[in-house]
Amino acid sequence: MIKQRFSLALSLLWRTYLAYFIYSVVFSLALGFTIGAELLASRDFLRFGPPFTLGLFALLIAVLELGGRVNVLQAVFGARLKRTQAHWRTYVLQLSLLLIALALLNALFALFAPFEVWVYYKVYGAPLLFAVGIFVLGWAQTPSTAETIAAHAEESSPTNAAPKWP
Repeated sequence: MIKQRFSLALSLLWRTYLAYFIYSVVFSLALGFTIGAELLASRDFLRFGPPFTLGLFALLIAVLELGGRVNVLQAVFGARLKRTQAHWRTYVLQLSLLLIALALLNALFALFAPFEVWVYYKVYGAPLLFAVGIFVLGWAQTPSTAETIAAHAEESSPTNAAPKWP
């Protein structure tokens, strides 16, 4: 059971990170082409861009899930993870709450901390909180019925069973 939870948490972690990375690159390129280089190089834009990006991503995945019944993470990565629709929905809604909390924390650092402290938070603290938060969300997910049946079958397979003495 622990192996399943650990595997699920790591699977959701890298898939979510990859989806967020793709989103942030596309978002940054779109802003770069529309707004221009002068604004992108400003100190205030650097400080308030990441919380805006996190909040917008959280809003995007929540609105798509609640309004359009489109789960972005399941659509992109769901074929490999055998999760039910309810599991995916719960994960996406919890993820959006986590991302909003991280965006608020980042905005607080951007508003009240000196620039150098914010840089250290952005380089070390924010990625660590992002990874730990997503790992905890994945760990808290219950394994689906198919995963549980497969794990029990694996545990009771004859290759893992102790030899029987006559």
